Amino acid sequence: MIKNSEYDQLNTSKEGVYALMPNAAEALDCYLSIAQAIAGPTDYELVLENFADRLRALIAHDHLDIVLLHPKGTQICYEVCLHTSWSHTQNPAKPTEESPIRAVLRGDVAHILTHDAWTDPVFHFEGSDSKPIFEANLRSRIVVPLRVQGALIGSLAISSHKKNFYSEDLLVLAQGAADLVSAYLFALERGKEAKDSAVMELEATGRERTLRIGALRLTEGMERERQRLGMDLHDQTLADLSRIRRRMSRVEGGSKAAMDEIAAIQDELDHCLDEVRGIVEDMKPGVLQLFGFAEAVEAHLQRCLKNMQSRIEMHVDDASDGKVDDLQDTVRTAVYRIVQEAVNNALKHGECSRIDVRIAQSGSDITVTIDDDGTGIQDADLQSQSGISNIKTRTDLISAQVFFERLEGPVGTRVMIVVPMTAGQVESDVI
Repeated sequence: MIKNSEYDQLNTSKEGVYALMPNAAEALDCYLSIAQAIAGPTDYELVLENFADRLRALIAHDHLDIVLLHPKGTQICYEVCLHTSWSHTQNPAKPTEESPIRAVLRGDVAHILTHDAWTDPVFHFEGSDSKPIFEANLRSRIVVPLRVQGALIGSLAISSHKKNFYSEDLLVLAQGAADLVSAYLFALERGKEAKDSAVMELEATGRERTLRIGALRLTEGMERERQRLGMDLHDQTLADLSRIRRRMSRVEGGSKAAMDEIAAIQDELDHCLDEVRGIVEDMKPGVLQLFGFAEAVEAHLQRCLKNMQSRIEMHVDDASDGKVDDLQDTVRTAVYRIVQEAVNNALKHGECSRIDVRIAQSGSDITVTIDDDGTGIQDADLQSQSGISNIKTRTDLISAQVFFERLEGPVGTRVMIVVPMTAGQVESDVI
């Protein structure tokens, strides 16, 4: 194995030093971290910030931008770390023909790797919008395509202020990260378009019912894309990891140190496989479809317990006789997502030792209550752009209500979701 100091020597040039290439185990850990970071949020900017932050462990960068293609030869750019006129304009949709990376966006080339974007003619042509390259001091750049089911939907560009910073080897890692995030970005983009369409329809008709129809379309569309992403992870990523694990198990011979290293990587792969399976189940909850809401919540709590260092008591009590399963499927899935978010918040921020989930029917409403005995929610938490924001968004989309309460004696937090039994039924007939 090449040590970092030796790698530096192998990748030194007159102008600078290539970024270090992580080993296979580090790359797998980073991809898993990226998948976990982008799987939950529904806010576009938060998804990109999480992606850029986790990607930095794989490929060091000073600037990252995502370009998504739009109809009629236009595109929209989203930037992280640094912001330029590519994204900061009154009219964000720009002609793809003016993009300095149009060769990738048109499918003319498989990728772009440059050691100095200032002097590379691929970025500079008549009419090229390449001014931000100089203003943001973007020198070394990697540009790879974003594809969904084989169709080109945009690009991922990773840039450094240093010249000669990226090597050919990093192209493979960049493309892997692009493949991981492309489907989720596509789902968010389609969801955003559905939401914008619903708002325009509301403005035209002036009827609140139109907004509810659009909200359900958004919820259904995002859930379909989320489940499809889960299937992609199951069919591709999980299969690839399993194949690598099987190949490594057949390796024989070599020094004791080498075999010990292989055994350690095998253990990490086993852990990665378990984590990816959990992510797939979160994205495409098979237990919910097969056994119902209460069993799905119980299964999620059990998965959470596997990753906890300290023992936490978790209980599910369904006093509604399975009434949640009578809800429209889109609404039931949304309620399940809200419970997931509430439980994850309690485990991450609440420092709790017990979580109770209670399901009940109150008149024509279904109530789902999540109690924990942690530190208790604060007023500042309700204003933060975190999991609480995701919960509020999801409840609004299904015309439900959510209440947050700080408990006293013992201290803790209560999250109560109130869902009308008729939620989604009228709109589904129109859709």
